[in-house]
Amino acid sequence: MQSATTRQVLKTLASKPVPAHYIGVWQRHLLETTTIKDDSSLVLWMQSQHYHIDVRIPATCTGFQAVSALQDYSDEELMLLASQQGFAGLTHVTSNTSQSSDVCQWVREIDYQTPTDARDIGKMVFTDADTVIETGVDDAYLEVWRRLKNSQEPCIFEMTTGINRKGLKIHAYLMLVADYVAYARPRATSLPKAPSLINAIQVHKPDRAQLLDWLDMEISFGEMVDDNHWKIKHSTLPFKQNSIVELPNK
Repeated sequence: MQSATTRQVLKTLASKPVPAHYIGVWQRHLLETTTIKDDSSLVLWMQSQHYHIDVRIPATCTGFQAVSALQDYSDEELMLLASQQGFAGLTHVTSNTSQSSDVCQWVREIDYQTPTDARDIGKMVFTDADTVIETGVDDAYLEVWRRLKNSQEPCIFEMTTGINRKGLKIHAYLMLVADYVAYARPRATSLPKAPSLINAIQVHKPDRAQLLDWLDMEISFGEMVDDNHWKIKHSTLPFKQNSIVELPNK
């Protein structure tokens, strides 16, 4: 388990900006582990000079009914939402020029899934300017990432304020790289420790109100449509997809 001191050291290390060639919007094209191969999930990682926002939506997480709010989904649909992943926080890169590789660690400050003590850390090898292969340092996996075209500059990150389903204001992350936008707002309640969100639901059996609170975390990716508005294309709250929304603080 990481101590408070260890977490503070990681944040201090992450105060150093990542190398410029990491900045952009990256899409995962392949995940391979000892047991699975996934080339169908929608996985996007947006990286600024210091911060990242990441969303991971399984291919099975589709076909939701048209609703206007989280509470309008059925129990079965809510369980599908619980299979999603996503997180935001600081990024620390240690370069190893002798081996033509880096070690990249993502220090999660907010997480769609249940809390974990495991490090999110990988060895990064760029095969060209817009393709990087990530292999696990602590776990056995391989991921292939490709940067979206024209997604490097300008790059802007700011902490902002979001509103949850109950109308409460809560801190949020906003990132813009070129015409791409990523937004992450945490849930207002903490999750119990468990191997996964689905496991936490199965073990703790929250009532519907508590389940909605557990699932009320937004990670959205989209593109600008004018100077002040952007269109959400992918979201952990699928009823928001295709919405055109104003940038926070505008």
